[in-house]
Amino acid sequence: DRDAVDDKLDVLAALWAAAAWCEEAHSRSMLSEAAAAEDDGSQVAREEAGWKILQLSPFEIHFSQTRIRAEFQDGRPLQEAQDEIKASPLQQDGSDDSGPLLLVTPFPHIEVTRWRCKLRTADGVARVDPDTGLELYSEEERWFSFDNRRLCCLQRAAAQHWPRHVLCEVIEVSASLARTRELRKFDTRTLGFSVQVGRRDVPDLDTWSWRAAVGLEEESLPEIGVTLPGGARWRGARGPRGAGPPSGSRGGKGGARRRRGTDADDDEDENPSGSWPVWQSAMAFLIIYLLLRLSMMLLKKYQSQ
Repeated sequence: DRDAVDDKLDVLAALWAAAAWCEEAHSRSMLSEAAAAEDDGSQVAREEAGWKILQLSPFEIHFSQTRIRAEFQDGRPLQEAQDEIKASPLQQDGSDDSGPLLLVTPFPHIEVTRWRCKLRTADGVARVDPDTGLELYSEEERWFSFDNRRLCCLQRAAAQHWPRHVLCEVIEVSASLARTRELRKFDTRTLGFSVQVGRRDVPDLDTWSWRAAVGLEEESLPEIGVTLPGGARWRGARGPRGAGPPSGSRGGKGGARRRRGTDADDDEDENPSGSWPVWQSAMAFLIIYLLLRLSMMLLKKYQSQ
């Protein structure tokens, strides 16, 4: 009968809300495990958490945002952290004075992931395929970082040793784990080749580009891209966008124990993990559940009339 059907719908709605909450809790748990893995310094723990330590040139890594602040969340200027970065020979035996250098930093390793960047116009509007209306992405995957301020420090330090090959240690975040981050804040308009430095309300922001800093010609931005399976359709221009909100980044040792000179967030967002705290997740679950219950009650009332 109708009551039995309504009861089943109520159960399904509750199960759906519970599944959504569990998925968020699982993502938060994965990030917490990865943060703990970096803290204890165990390579095995990092790999079990889905993380790897790689050595990459800072110039291989692209910015994920349009703009960063000139200071970290604790107020420390980027320049101060940059000045503390040391470069030591990768081969410690001193056999090759022209060999690669490894940057030793006062802050935690940056996190990187392989990603196809969404193509955007200069005012931030997503480029779309004229035939399908689907958003366009870069033809190849590139290394991107969520820790844009630390990446800026690393690129500036590496540029001081140009043309010598310079490496830094980074943490590779798997694609599945990267999707739990705030990828909607991935708003670079230059494929991450450059980044604006300064606060949003400051006109004529400085732009950092490592190629310009070492005297190389800037790379041209692609006009042609590819669509991805299940890609989003363009929903219309939302107008010129300001600098995007921050990328979620843990910064130092996670939570209140962050080390100095970490991104934590690349803007005003105060949630360092890129996921909601437990109480917010619980509240979201409760609100969704109550809204679904209210919808069912209104539906029942409408059907009974």
